[in-house]
Amino acid sequence: MKAATQGADATDRVSTFAHNVFAGMWKRAVGESAMATDRRAGSQDLSLVRETGSTSRVINLAAIHALHGATPEWAQKPLFRNKRLNTSIILKHAVRPHERALFARAPVTATKIILPFALSDLRIGGASIFVGQIDFAKAIVAAIRADDAPADVDADLSLLAAIDTLPSFDPFLMRERLRQNGFEAARCYFDVSEADVSRMREYVRTEILRLVELAFAGAGGGGRDLSGRLADKLMTDETAQSLEPLRAVLRLSGAEYREGIFAWKGFLYYKWLFADYPERLTELSRQILAVRILKASRLETETLAALRQKIVECLGIAAMHVTRALREYDVAFGRLADGNPQAFREFLLRAPGLFIFIGEAIGVIQHVDSFWRFRHPRAPVTMDCEEAFDLFQEFEASLSCAQAVREGLSRIESVRDA
Repeated sequence: MKAATQGADATDRVSTFAHNVFAGMWKRAVGESAMATDRRAGSQDLSLVRETGSTSRVINLAAIHALHGATPEWAQKPLFRNKRLNTSIILKHAVRPHERALFARAPVTATKIILPFALSDLRIGGASIFVGQIDFAKAIVAAIRADDAPADVDADLSLLAAIDTLPSFDPFLMRERLRQNGFEAARCYFDVSEADVSRMREYVRTEILRLVELAFAGAGGGGRDLSGRLADKLMTDETAQSLEPLRAVLRLSGAEYREGIFAWKGFLYYKWLFADYPERLTELSRQILAVRILKASRLETETLAALRQKIVECLGIAAMHVTRALREYDVAFGRLADGNPQAFREFLLRAPGLFIFIGEAIGVIQHVDSFWRFRHPRAPVTMDCEEAFDLFQEFEASLSCAQAVREGLSRIESVRDA
């Protein structure tokens, strides 16, 4: 009886904690929904890129300008110093056969810059340039009609070079990597795209439903409705007043609170992004190992077999590290749901330090998976020897750039040498 009473008391404490947090959020979320609709009504239509663009493959600076161009933050801490660059669209682009001649040595994937002819209507197109194409610096300076100070031009070229090294444009990885390289830009440049927020909505709603159900136990469907509203606020406006009770419970100051919510969004984004990869990687690995190579000598066949085996090993290492990091988040979030906000607070404050590790690992997995599905949508796959070396060497180089993969390979080599 005593144990049952203690269990009931613990449940009551958790329910009271959750209710205190979410009851205030419910009132504020209902009150803010109409204002959010009014604010969005005047936004410009930036066409298909804005509607469907993946966060990890597109930096839509034109859309960011449309949403935030009138804010002091956007003006005071721009990503690029040149205005045309700072309203461009930057893509991770699979290089087509007819584009290979633009490069001295064509990569599998390149960073493509699109300079819109008109920001108000992207449907009329724009000029495009690849980072790393022949005479890139001269071409981009001419295209952006730069009359900026030489130091500003050099800073923008250095930033483009840093962005080009990223395996993906996910905003959490990008922000931390650019900070490491001395680039500080406004927070508005590091949001999840509208298209991905829309795709994530149900996933995030389900993730936070556990907390909401504690607050609204026995209240019918109100908890699920609230979880949907809060999911929208969490992913689109971390300054929303409806989230204020969470800030109070986590005991985060203004700056810490924004960083903490940004970190929470990061882990929700990574969990959503990675959710179906473990299953997909099994099939991807099988297809890579099963490729039939034509016009290859015995030595070339053996070399390619070893190369493909290493790629599969690297994919497994990257996936394992992502899984471990996401499990660490799950443990911290579980403690929040169990009424221990301090543990979750501490996790959020140190979480950005994990973004490079996780973001690189997911980014290189995405790179291999998306290019493979683009180039070889149907199995079985046949390719000639030269094409196989170009592709698989590029995959190996990309995977080896991720810190998680390098460390994993180093540990495996140490064990083998022991």
